[in-house]
Amino acid sequence: MKKNKMIPKSPITGKDNVVLEKEIPSSFLINEYKREFGMNVEKFFKNIKTVCLYRCFDTGYRFFTPFTVAGDDAFYQELQKFPWYYMDEKWEHGIASQFIKKEDKVLEIGCARGGFLKKISKAGAKAEGLEMNSDTLLYCKKTGLAVYPDSIETFSRKKGLYYDIVCSFQVLEHIPEVKNFLEASLAVLKPGGLMIISIPNNDCLIFTDDSILLNMPPHHVGRWNINSLITLQNHFEMEIEAIYIEPFQEYHLGYALKIANRSVEERLNKKIGLFAFLFKKISKLITYTGISAVSKHLIGHSILVVFKKK
Repeated sequence: MKKNKMIPKSPITGKDNVVLEKEIPSSFLINEYKREFGMNVEKFFKNIKTVCLYRCFDTGYRFFTPFTVAGDDAFYQELQKFPWYYMDEKWEHGIASQFIKKEDKVLEIGCARGGFLKKISKAGAKAEGLEMNSDTLLYCKKTGLAVYPDSIETFSRKKGLYYDIVCSFQVLEHIPEVKNFLEASLAVLKPGGLMIISIPNNDCLIFTDDSILLNMPPHHVGRWNINSLITLQNHFEMEIEAIYIEPFQEYHLGYALKIANRSVEERLNKKIGLFAFLFKKISKLITYTGISAVSKHLIGHSILVVFKKK
């Protein structure tokens, strides 16, 4: 694959020890977001013909360029119209709450509608949040939560070493400037405090199909797996305390079936011609039965890592 003239630097290491893995036409992303979600994302790709996916050799982290293709406030306001987008209760909330003691000062970065903040506040934690989506920010304030409209980079300059726990759930994959985000998160965390991060696991079945639209800009601008998360302790003043991998969830069965059926259909279209329709119906039934039967053994959507600040 040909190389771009300008080699980007890794958002983690700041080095250009990266390789180009894939190029995606901006027109494809614009058309697919319109078709699947009814969203106009043209503004993110103005004067950009191609979006590139790179991999950092030092960390395994994969990231999209240019960094300007990340979604903004209005983009996430549009996505929140789908009831599945902001979930008040997530698998990672239950795991993270086990590390939070009564009276702990907790900051959640990207707190959405405040489901986790409410949960830990009831248990006695002193919980605050940051949220850049102005609609969900307003919702949080109406419910009495202490939530601020700041990025963590801005907030860290105001707060200093204050929190016992800093959390971000399904946030880091949306962040282009990873190094700045993590350094600012550590800057508000007391020495010995915990940083809890959960992200989509790009080694799970859901993401084996590289065409999942929400795993591309302007939604996701980075792709993580367990190895790239582990390497963070080599580049920041923190070390791993615990790692958790989410079990496969029933509400993700639809995604898994979509991926499996697409793979089967591609093979059938090449081989059976006129009998494709009948065989596709049969294959879908077999696929559904098979995935449902083994789902409890599959790797789930997310990884959660608990880091301790040095």
